[in-house]
Amino acid sequence: MSVHSADHATDFSLDSQKSFWEVGQYRRTVKRLDDGYEMCNKLMMLLQERAEIEKKYAKSLKQWSKKWNEIIEKGPEYGTNKSAWKATLTEADRRHDEHRDICTRLNGEVVASIKSWQKENYHKKMMNGFKETIDLEEGFRKAQKHWAALLKKAHQSQKNYYACCKAEKTAELQEKAAEGDSTLSPDQVKKIQDKRDKCTQDTNKAKDKYESSIEDINEHNPRYIEDMTVQFKKAQDYERARLKFFKEALIATHKVLDLSVNEKFAEIYTDFMNTLQNSDSEKDLKWWSANHGINMSMNWPAFEEYSEQVHAITKKPSKGNVGGTGGDGVVVASFKSTSEFSNQDYNDPAYNTNSPASPEDENNDFAYDAEEDDDALMNKPGVQVKALYDYDGVEEDELSFHAGDIFVKLEDEDEQGWCKGRINDQIGLYPANYAAPI
Repeated sequence: MSVHSADHATDFSLDSQKSFWEVGQYRRTVKRLDDGYEMCNKLMMLLQERAEIEKKYAKSLKQWSKKWNEIIEKGPEYGTNKSAWKATLTEADRRHDEHRDICTRLNGEVVASIKSWQKENYHKKMMNGFKETIDLEEGFRKAQKHWAALLKKAHQSQKNYYACCKAEKTAELQEKAAEGDSTLSPDQVKKIQDKRDKCTQDTNKAKDKYESSIEDINEHNPRYIEDMTVQFKKAQDYERARLKFFKEALIATHKVLDLSVNEKFAEIYTDFMNTLQNSDSEKDLKWWSANHGINMSMNWPAFEEYSEQVHAITKKPSKGNVGGTGGDGVVVASFKSTSEFSNQDYNDPAYNTNSPASPEDENNDFAYDAEEDDDALMNKPGVQVKALYDYDGVEEDELSFHAGDIFVKLEDEDEQGWCKGRINDQIGLYPANYAAPI
């Protein structure tokens, strides 16, 4: 919003080399105050666009992480190497949090401070312009008013003097021509000479007035310089405050954007590398052998004499067994593999031992491990843990928490890197490396 017309704006570009002391040239300084308001808008727009970029980037990271988490979970990768794959996704999730925080802080801290400063330093008038701009222009106009009037008078005196000089020059030429013209009478020559004399007198008078007007300007110059300097310093004070504030705002922007000094950001990559370093091919191969290979337990088929009890069992449909009844009364007994191992836990006693199936399972083809229901878990004491990072649950069965929150871990980490926990009355899953025991 400007108190100046479009014509004035054009004049500024054309008159950019004219002196500040010339009439009206203070308007460039006044316009600078108007420009400061617009620069606030531009800077806010710049930062809002950057915040939007951060927001979109964070969203893309989250979507990417969710997509590949599903692919990895459904894929054939396993063990600590699977954890290493998922560490890449954890990095994206945590980086999402940091970039979302950048977006929030740019808008909530920096942009908000610029808007507040702009409101405090620019006060709109009812009709047009800002009070600060109008007051500054009025101060310049008053400081220049008398000097401008003297200058106008001097210009007019100069114009009159130059016109008299021109008329005198013409009269002198006419006089010289008349003196050599024998066709003119003495009276005609006398009139031409009188005209030249009058022109000379007029020129002298005009010169005196012109010189006097210049003296008046010179006498008023010190006062004019003083008054204009006072107004110019006011304009400089306005601009000094703006420049200092903009510097502070941009330093605040740097502080928000500089992830190199962000401790949380550094931890992301420290933890990322630690997880990658923990990837152990031998452990993974050993786990595979125990769960899917030669180290699995096996109840080998054995001959059993026919009995009514055995006969009744063999008539039942098999569920989850490999084999079933072998013809002619030979029963292939049910068998059960060792319990599943998590990718991070290889200390289970069943890991290195070919554990035979329990007697209970041998006699029950439908044996299975029942999961605890939520009612039981609500009363389970568990272990208190403290959240290391913020986490927003993506699925309905996931917990959400902030760094520093304390809650209860109900079940240890599974093979996919998740623990079950309880926050208040909510039970759900959370990434195992996002919390640590207290």
